[in-house]
This record gives sequence, C-alpha cells and structure tokens, in this order.
Amino acid sequence: MSYSFSRAINVFTAAVTQQYWDVKGRTSRTDYWHYVSITFIAGFVIGFIAGLIGVPFVADLFSLALLAPGIGMIIRRMHDIGKSWWFSLIPLYNLYLACQPGDKGSNLYGEDPLGNPADAFA
Repeated sequence: MSYSFSRAINVFTAAVTQQYWDVKGRTSRTDYWHYVSITFIAGFVIGFIAGLIGVPFVADLFSLALLAPGIGMIIRRMHDIGKSWWFSLIPLYNLYLACQPGDKGSNLYGEDPLGNPADAFA
C-alpha cells in the first residue's frame, strides 16, 4: 500500500464537503487512513500556528469543525468490516478494527468501496 498525498487531500476534501454528516455506506481502509493523516497534519499545523500567535481557540474550532466528518468516517469504516457503529465507541478495539481489511463484495451496509480489488489503488 502506497501513500498518495494528492489522494489523501481529495479524500479529506470529499469527507468535509460532500460527506459531512454521512454515516451510510462504507469507507475503505486506505481512504480512512488518508483522512486521518490529513486531519492530523492540518491539526498539528493549525495548533502550532495558533499557539504561536496566542489564539488557541482556533485549534479548538478546527477540531470541532472536523468532529462530524470524523464520526462519519469511523462509522463508515466499521460498516466496511461488517460491524455496527457501536464498535466505534470501544476504545482501542475500534483502532484495531479500523486496521482490518474490509469485507469483500457487498455486505449489510452497502457495496464494496474498492469495487474491483485490482482498481483499489488506481
């Protein structure tokens, strides 16, 4: 699995603009970790700059703005492995589950987000 910064930006942008409160469907493992990586990088940069200029509430607003898309991403990630959203509430176990490969083909929550596995990293 390779990391593509441009794909990570696209996944993050789609999650924040098009899937803000969307908890239906599935999110692939790659897309989930792309979102997490951009959120972490942006949060670090914004927090660092906010701390330097003395307005820490800006970082808090950023975190608050990304709360809903983050919840949607973890719920769709749980759906991808065939689990209910309740599993996202279990500390550490949800991290373990987020690292697991998704169900191949359709499951109760929708179609496989990877479609054809050969096209997964296209």
